[in-house]
Amino acid sequence: MSTLLQLAFLLALIAIVPLYAMYFSSLLSFGKDFQRLHPDLYAQLVGTDPPSFLSSSRTYRLFRAIQIGKDISEPLNPALLLSYRNTRKYLLLGLSCFMVLLFAGLTESLVSDLSAGV
Repeated sequence: MSTLLQLAFLLALIAIVPLYAMYFSSLLSFGKDFQRLHPDLYAQLVGTDPPSFLSSSRTYRLFRAIQIGKDISEPLNPALLLSYRNTRKYLLLGLSCFMVLLFAGLTESLVSDLSAGV
């Protein structure tokens, strides 16, 4: 069982880096789509500065506004909703890999401590 846990840990570790890179890239694309398709709503929610990797907190506020459904006074473009779903998919996949990483690491630690007699 220890080998299986180590393999799960290693695979999750390998998968998490590209998943989070895709998430942040998708988040930036989502912010640009939001600004292009709904400029007035974009300015109302986060201001007029364009999205960038350095301003991902502003773009994440847009992401959260759609997720919660608050502060949205107009119907959103289907292309923007597709961009939102893609971004959310990468976020959930990255979080799932992180949870596997955490579970496998903690379980392996517990198993090794129990086998050592601690």
